[in-house]
Amino acid sequence: MSYGYEVDNFTYDGFIVNPAKGKASYMAEFIQWTPDPGVALCKCSDGDVRRIPSCQLVGFACEDVIEQEKSGLMFGVASHS
Repeated sequence: MSYGYEVDNFTYDGFIVNPAKGKASYMAEFIQWTPDPGVALCKCSDGDVRRIPSCQLVGFACEDVIEQEKSGLMFGVASHS
């Protein structure tokens, strides 16, 4: 698997992405969208699967993947880099 994206550090409370200084120690590859708007499920180079806001994937372009389904107001699961 090709891990194509660097990840800018972040915290995510399920509603708001808060950028943090630096880069994560792993690279990430898009697997699929989660039900949470703008948050992708990613396979990471350290072997973990993480929920990463797409705005934190360096060079990620939404038009390069399948469009995310939208269905009402959604809040996600908290995560961080």
